[in-house]
Amino acid sequence: MLGYISSTRKKSCHACVKSKRRCDLGFPFCKRCFTKGLNCVYPNGSVHEEEVVVRQATPDLVPLTTDAARESFEVPQDSHNVDPALLHASDSSTSPESTSSDETYLQPLNEAINEAILPQIWEPSIVSQERLVYMIQQLCTFVHSLALSGCTPFIHKALYKDHQPAAYQDSCSLSALYLLKTDRNHPIIKSSIDAKISTLIASSTMSLADHLAAVQALTIYQIIRLFDPDLRLQALAAKQIGLLELWTAQLWKRSFNEPQTFPSPYASWVFYESLRRTVMMSTALRGVWGCVKNGGLCPVVHLLARLPMTQDPELWSLEGQDWDKRARDGQTKGSLVAYGEFTLSWNMSEEVASLPDYERLLLVACRGDELRGWNG
Repeated sequence: MLGYISSTRKKSCHACVKSKRRCDLGFPFCKRCFTKGLNCVYPNGSVHEEEVVVRQATPDLVPLTTDAARESFEVPQDSHNVDPALLHASDSSTSPESTSSDETYLQPLNEAINEAILPQIWEPSIVSQERLVYMIQQLCTFVHSLALSGCTPFIHKALYKDHQPAAYQDSCSLSALYLLKTDRNHPIIKSSIDAKISTLIASSTMSLADHLAAVQALTIYQIIRLFDPDLRLQALAAKQIGLLELWTAQLWKRSFNEPQTFPSPYASWVFYESLRRTVMMSTALRGVWGCVKNGGLCPVVHLLARLPMTQDPELWSLEGQDWDKRARDGQTKGSLVAYGEFTLSWNMSEEVASLPDYERLLLVACRGDELRGWNG
């Protein structure tokens, strides 16, 4: 996936200027140079010193009508091109409003070679049945956690402390209703989830916070419908995998393009860490469902491997001053690592039982057959 150059420095590459063609400002090369095999050079010097923003091959999110949503929930035809992974992260902050030099929310992902000029070839990954069952079980615990505590491994307990979007409240309520599931209230659960998704789709505008809550809610609804055959909603949920993919990619893109303000570094970290985890879990959910449908073959390994995660898992459980002290003492504030790098750097002699739920799920998903202590 390519990035695009910030609008504050829109200058076409030399090749497009020379040929008098329109340049789409793609990084590390524009689409025209990539297609023609030309040397793509921008007049701004080293791009590594500038801001690089993710470019997604997705249209703007256009709400569907409520009736259309209930019938098919169709998504734009080019949604298969959605790629929410970050190919190159600048050494600036992922939270665009951060300006303090001691707040690095996204570290550069080191690459031994320039992947941009090589074909993307990924080794197929087959997930064993034991690992797949474990991952489904862990995803289903998110519904219980949300109903009982209002948080999950991708929704921080402090994220909605001051303001609760409607999508978040609805997902909490429906999760609680789902825990009380009986044969008699199946129709209520079905129609309620359908109505809430239709409401989300019909929303004409969303703030970034509301968009995040919508993706989180849709992720919860998909977990319920995909992995509870009693509801008989798997067929409809499968059609909406593309919708979740599209919304997730749009959320990821907006997080780079729309600066947010927060009362403290802790509040900023909570928001962006929840957003990163939401993107990760949404993509992982697609991967798990792909494994279910394709005999254990995960179709999104190439996306997951590049998504960032925080190196210090303990930060998630800390609050306020405790979080700030650990972050400063350990000099790990917001320090990120690619998921693929995280799994490869894990010491296989250690037991994963000591890890928090989020990190343990991701590690088992990738290297479960080699790990100790995750299935007993």
